[in-house]
Amino acid sequence: MRYVFIVNPVAGKKNAYFTLFPAIRQYFERKDLQFSCHITEKPGHAMELADEESRRGDEVRIYAIGGDGTLSETAAGIIGRKNAEIGIFPCGSGNDYIKTFGESGNFLSLEKQLKAPSRPVDMIHSAGKYSINLCSVGLDARVAFEMLKFKKIPFISGPMAYNLAAAKVLTGKLGEQLEIVIDGVNKFSGTYLFALAGSGKYYGGGFCGAPWAVPDDGLLDFVLIRKPPVYKIPLLIKTYKNGGHLESERFKSILTFCRGKKMEIQAPGLAVANFDGECATITRIQFEIVPKAVNFIVPV
Repeated sequence: MRYVFIVNPVAGKKNAYFTLFPAIRQYFERKDLQFSCHITEKPGHAMELADEESRRGDEVRIYAIGGDGTLSETAAGIIGRKNAEIGIFPCGSGNDYIKTFGESGNFLSLEKQLKAPSRPVDMIHSAGKYSINLCSVGLDARVAFEMLKFKKIPFISGPMAYNLAAAKVLTGKLGEQLEIVIDGVNKFSGTYLFALAGSGKYYGGGFCGAPWAVPDDGLLDFVLIRKPPVYKIPLLIKTYKNGGHLESERFKSILTFCRGKKMEIQAPGLAVANFDGECATITRIQFEIVPKAVNFIVPV
């Protein structure tokens, strides 16, 4: 078995190559295990590196050292490669995908990572991009878009950046006019706060947007939330963050939930889409399941 580490030096607030990787290197050298390390230099580089390493055809475990975006990129580079497994040592600002699988401390344990089995998990394809966790269009994507700007400011943590971004978005224009089609059959239209497609449960630094999502069931959980009266939003946010919205009476009149394989969204005006924390402005987008796309290492 070969081990490969792909380090994103700008994930989180400190360069993981100097903070987290030295302990990993010492451990592997002490165990006399074969490993190599790459440092990403640009967006998309993790995918290129993972593709190159997995193409060799031998059994390889590729660990992303970074956040959700680094994991998503790395996973995209090994889709369909049975010889490769993907893992993560989390050090990003959110580290949301792993919350679906248990305690984050398990993923930081070298002993547990080495002993851990892998399991097939689904991914999401959208406009040439692959995401492993969760995609969305609307308010939450706008918050993620603004959060990326705040995170560039020194001394602002991930949670603080999120709170500042949320405050900015919530004091602006709310609601997107969206036309939504799920699996080519179920059609919805109206003014929505957002529309979400989840394979994992959490995003946005701990918001449980898709609490019933199963990462390997071959389906996406779709959560559509219509724009409520503005004065109700503060009361709804806490319930949504805790994952109680699917069963809450407060959300009953504004929420649509279903499972499926593909969601198509059209926005007459420019909307913002979120792909595991990466954002882009769109007028049309679709999110489609890629079943059992990669083997994900889950330490317990």
